Amino acid sequence: MRTLAVVPRPPIPVGLAIPPDAVAQAGAFTRSQARRAGWSDARQRTLLRNGVWVPVVGSVVRHRDAPDGPWMRAWAVHLTGGLIPCHATAGRLWGLVVGEDLHGSARRPIEPRGIHIHRSELPGSDLVAVGGLVVTSPLRTVADLLRGLPVADSIRLATAAMRDSLLDPADLSEAARSCRGRTGAGRARMVARTCAGRPFSPLEWRFHQLLARSGQGWTFNVLLTIGGASLVVDALHVPSGTVVELDGRAFHGDDRFQADRTRDQRLLAAGHVVIRFTWEDVERRPEDVLDTIRRVLARRIPVPGSTPPHPTHPGRQDPIEFRSLRPQQTRRDSVSRSREQTRIPAPGAPGARSAGL
Repeated sequence: MRTLAVVPRPPIPVGLAIPPDAVAQAGAFTRSQARRAGWSDARQRTLLRNGVWVPVVGSVVRHRDAPDGPWMRAWAVHLTGGLIPCHATAGRLWGLVVGEDLHGSARRPIEPRGIHIHRSELPGSDLVAVGGLVVTSPLRTVADLLRGLPVADSIRLATAAMRDSLLDPADLSEAARSCRGRTGAGRARMVARTCAGRPFSPLEWRFHQLLARSGQGWTFNVLLTIGGASLVVDALHVPSGTVVELDGRAFHGDDRFQADRTRDQRLLAAGHVVIRFTWEDVERRPEDVLDTIRRVLARRIPVPGSTPPHPTHPGRQDPIEFRSLRPQQTRRDSVSRSREQTRIPAPGAPGARSAGL
């Protein structure tokens, strides 16, 4: 698995009423540390009652002006009985999209309120030291999450990690293999297998599963170069040049309307046909989606001996290049570079044709 970097550690504001230990602990500290630093129990109760200090979990507190984030929460887990941050708590340190529940691994029986305890013997190969903490490694963390989270949350984690170039399908497969013999291993294998097409969102994941029923020839998150401009499309049927774009709530708000229309115009001018589906289409009307795709492909794919009606036509003056999006290229990076206008053949020029089906 590739090496993941921990998220940046935010600075602690200067001059806060906190023990010196808290600065090295991302703002988290225990009541006993405060007592050793000179705060009496009565003074501590006053600070808590006035909201200056905020309870985190158990006897761990933080100053209200100290940042509440992955680092502080990981330290809160560690300060509660020396637990090892794992699962979602470690996942957020590694930049993964997971919940904010606190999780810790312990060898001995311990049941602190507010922390999910995982009783396990973690080998040294599954642990790594970061910022004064010992946490589960990226491989062990991803494996624990894939096998422990509900399927919907695992898909959300995996797709977001691939969209942000943190993980790729090979990483997911490696994490799933490392789960062998543990509870939830089958779930982890299923997530890795169904993410082989590198979906960048749960909507794309659902669409990939649906599209598997429509036949072969599809590639996903493809970088197209049209007349010098670069566009990333959600799905491309290579034999017919048919493009499918998915309008999900997370990426296609009102501010994206015009940009999406401009993309469609460029693709149509280059000889592609563009079909757009929404979350509701994929989720509630999957058979209609499949029927639409099959009808379009039936009209786009040429019969033997005919001229292929798609952008690989040998007579075109502006050849189309396409390739799968590299792991380090996110959709946002690629789209931001598509500034140039597409060169369109004049009517009657070689390669010019209708944008219709």
